[in-house]
Amino acid sequence: MLNKEYRINKKKEYNNIYKKGKKIPGKYMVLFITNGEREHGRYGIVTSKKVGNAVQRNRAKRRLREVVYRNMNNIKGSIDVVIVARPAIRAASFDEVNNEYIRVMRKAGLC
Repeated sequence: MLNKEYRINKKKEYNNIYKKGKKIPGKYMVLFITNGEREHGRYGIVTSKKVGNAVQRNRAKRRLREVVYRNMNNIKGSIDVVIVARPAIRAASFDEVNNEYIRVMRKAGLC
């Protein structure tokens, strides 16, 4: 679980990242990235109803949270990241999601 200081909580912050952030698409997720104002990165995870019912959405969020938690130390600098899950994440294994996250972060130049 991510500590409170590493989470994006407010709708205003999410909207700001959507508007000003760099969008990086992947197979299982889309990342919106902006420079952070704090000394460490913050993360937000979003799943829409396109991903599936509540059980599937929560499973996708748990997987993404774990992927972020495992790879937090590999990220350079202070960034704010919003991760939007895609429907394809339902059929993916944890390792596939983890590898895709690393690939997308490298594509952004953050890993």
